[in-house]
Amino acid sequence: MNRTLALTLAATLAAGPALGRQRRVVPENLLNNVQAVQQNRLPFNQRGFNGFALGNEFGDEPAVVERKPFDGVLTARKIARAIDDGVLYLKRQQAEDGSIGESHYARGGSTALAALAMLAAGASPLSDPQLQRALDFLATLEVDNTYVHGIRANVWEYALRKVPDHAGYKKALWADAEWLMQALGDRQAWRYGMSSQDWDNSCTQYGVLGLWAAERAGFDPGDAFWQKMSDHFLKVQSEDGGWGYQQGYSTANMATAGLASTFLVFDMLHARTVYSRANPRAFKEGASAQVLAAVERGMEWLGKQEGGMDNGYFLYGIERTGVASGRKYMGRLDWFREGARVVLGQQAADGSFPNSYTPVLGTAFSTLFLVYGGAPVALNKLEYGPGHDWNLNPRDLAQVSRHLWGAFERPVNWHAVHIDAPVEELEAPILFISGTEAAAFTDAQVDRLRDYIQRGGTILAEPTDQAPAFKSSMEALVGRLFPAAEYPGRTLAPLPATHPVFTASRHAWQTLPQIRGVSDGSRLVFLLSDEYLSARWQVGETVDEAFDFAQSLLFYVTDQKPLAGKFSTALPEGPAQPARERKLLVARAVVDGSADAELGARAWAGLSEFFTHRTGARIQDLGVVALTPGGLEGVDLLHITGRGRFTLDAAERAALVGFVEGGGTLLVDAWGGSAGFAQVARAELTQVFGPLEALERQDPVATGDFEGGTDLSRDIRYTLPGRRLLQTVGRAMPVRGQSLWTQQVHGRAAVFFSDLDLSAALAGVGIPGGAGYRPDSARRIVTNLAAWLVRET
Repeated sequence: MNRTLALTLAATLAAGPALGRQRRVVPENLLNNVQAVQQNRLPFNQRGFNGFALGNEFGDEPAVVERKPFDGVLTARKIARAIDDGVLYLKRQQAEDGSIGESHYARGGSTALAALAMLAAGASPLSDPQLQRALDFLATLEVDNTYVHGIRANVWEYALRKVPDHAGYKKALWADAEWLMQALGDRQAWRYGMSSQDWDNSCTQYGVLGLWAAERAGFDPGDAFWQKMSDHFLKVQSEDGGWGYQQGYSTANMATAGLASTFLVFDMLHARTVYSRANPRAFKEGASAQVLAAVERGMEWLGKQEGGMDNGYFLYGIERTGVASGRKYMGRLDWFREGARVVLGQQAADGSFPNSYTPVLGTAFSTLFLVYGGAPVALNKLEYGPGHDWNLNPRDLAQVSRHLWGAFERPVNWHAVHIDAPVEELEAPILFISGTEAAAFTDAQVDRLRDYIQRGGTILAEPTDQAPAFKSSMEALVGRLFPAAEYPGRTLAPLPATHPVFTASRHAWQTLPQIRGVSDGSRLVFLLSDEYLSARWQVGETVDEAFDFAQSLLFYVTDQKPLAGKFSTALPEGPAQPARERKLLVARAVVDGSADAELGARAWAGLSEFFTHRTGARIQDLGVVALTPGGLEGVDLLHITGRGRFTLDAAERAALVGFVEGGGTLLVDAWGGSAGFAQVARAELTQVFGPLEALERQDPVATGDFEGGTDLSRDIRYTLPGRRLLQTVGRAMPVRGQSLWTQQVHGRAAVFFSDLDLSAALAGVGIPGGAGYRPDSARRIVTNLAAWLVRET
């Protein structure tokens, strides 16, 4: 059996709880006597996802001691709550001296791992007294153990991110780094202590991890050190592609140790090389090519293995490997999905994860796995075509995502995705495409990219080292994505210095990146860089303005909103309503000449599952219909949204009147809060139906006093531009409640108008600077309207 960090930190095997999927029974009196603070929710700055958007899940559920058994359905809320409860468990294990779960061997290791998990989950030494006590305890220890020094170095580096000027943390980090360097000495790799004569890969991965953290904080171990580690992991890799505890028999635990360490070595040593057309074989020969080949062999071996997800040590290793590699899958296994299912199923009633030799170690390992592995994906890298032309700078997005951790003050990830993967796999707000050769996409692949854009994604394309063939193919791709006949005006144009993509983050540009972009009228959807950004990303010099552009672009496309954690869902917790035969027949009319006839379709597709969960009824989208009596026949709710100015003719106005007089309901909203559309739409509705009035608070649609409804007079959330619009002179609208306008027809509210966006919010499309409702509030508002229309009478 392999030695692991958990083994070395335990006092004895006999002292540990049962392993695997068994759940520990917590005495009832212990649960009843937990302090009240432990039953309440964590402060926002200490929550597991520290502000990640969770769809309709704000993470406002309390972190509780008594837990419901995991039902097998993963959601971001359940993961965040599991993290919170794990952190609370770790805090409850803290002794008076600040230590957490310490045994008599390798003193400090358990506390260091627990402190690292608390920091990763969002705790700060500035505001968390228990974390501060743990750090104070760690600062007093003098130990002779590679694991402890390696983990503790990561604790100090993470604490310095929160308190950059703390001299004590920096001094402690330097001391750990110097101990690691001295303990390594002339040996090939690390063993347990300073006087050890041999080595093992388990100790060595934590020595590498510790010095990597130290270098991030300014300590320089030197190129000779990184070269030694590169040589070591190449030398001891097994013939089958895996790694063993020392040499020979490969195990999954040691494969993750070898892979995670090799990725760090590559980033610190070999990533200084960049692809250039003058040197096209930069990563095809020499030392860097050897390391990349070793990584591929290791990933292939690991992808064939099964099991291990019930072991905390392995979870931390595969998370580090998966995050570093940008791989969502190991072989055919979605490693985070499978691991999260196992981990949440293991969590005990007291919040611990008993999957290691002590529950503290298991909880710390599992918390780190959930925090880092479940972090939102900010960027995708498109894998297309034969060969590796799509990946000529293999560590560019890895370096960018690591930099963005600091910008968002929480971890973010990146993924490589294949062009033929389902569009749902393109989960990041930015899709990066690069290469030198002309990119050839099939019609189906172009449709998939367009679908990604219409779902709210943004493409950033870059010719690697200004390669003309790729550049021309991207210009052609724009024409295929947006044919002029269907999408007039969607062409590449240089972005001025005042464009929001450059001003989304506060940065005084020394040299403005040369970027051309395509707008759909409300946001940039395609960007083509005329500069070689990925070369500067690859080398990891984060002071370079290429990183400032990546940050500003991400802030722009997300409108500076929190990124959604993995498995975010709009569905509320709890059982769905029983299915009913009732269904709402929705149709859509296009009035502004927009090429995006499917704007409304995205909105109703985004609402459908939520609506059924809340009401048991169904929404049936009849598609786009003509504004004629025949086109509107059989429609319950007609929805009109758009972005441009328009004019209705007399026949279209008459058709709307007939539709509403006949019992139909009309909903009109401005996509992204478009002021031009809103102004014209209000004028047209006023001309057809008379002056619009604010929806009364006692109207049934506003009170929500029916099955599936909610009270819209409170807890309605807006974007910042939306709030500013509500506060304009003469508006007289409550900011806390809904802000719909309506017109009564035959004693019922039959016409609903919103100059604030509902549709883009429902569709999950972020509109930078858009005046509208937050997605959760848009869902509540439109669900109320739809549920009222299908209520049982």
